[in-house]
Amino acid sequence: MFAESQRLLSEDRSPTPPPAPAPVPPVVLDECPVEKWKREGTESMRQREATKAEMRREAREEREAFIRARALDGAEARISALEGRMDEVERQILELSRAISDYSDSVNAGLVRQEKRLAELQTLLTERAAIEDQRLAALDLPSFLVRKERRIN
Repeated sequence: MFAESQRLLSEDRSPTPPPAPAPVPPVVLDECPVEKWKREGTESMRQREATKAEMRREAREEREAFIRARALDGAEARISALEGRMDEVERQILELSRAISDYSDSVNAGLVRQEKRLAELQTLLTERAAIEDQRLAALDLPSFLVRKERRIN
């Protein structure tokens, strides 16, 4: 804390100069009424022009602010519409993922059923081949007439 205070005090901070005094209009002592009227008219014209310029600037700023506000309203509406579309897309993706999962489960169940039926068919074919071998053995045929390719192991 002490080091921070010393650092702040040691920095070269020159005092800020006082603002320039406002210009004082010249004082005319012996002014004729026409000259006074001209001078006051000129001053009031300058003041009126400055006021008109200020009013035009304020109107322009208000117009620009209104345009920016309308643009923001349009952007908010577009963002809301995009959020709605994103919600719909997320819902469709969720529905699609459920459908894919259901399809995958049914395909797997079908493959399991086919494997089971193939195993049953394999068993049946093995049994039929054994019966056929027994029948051929009972016929007592010469070996060259028995076809070895028909055996299924």
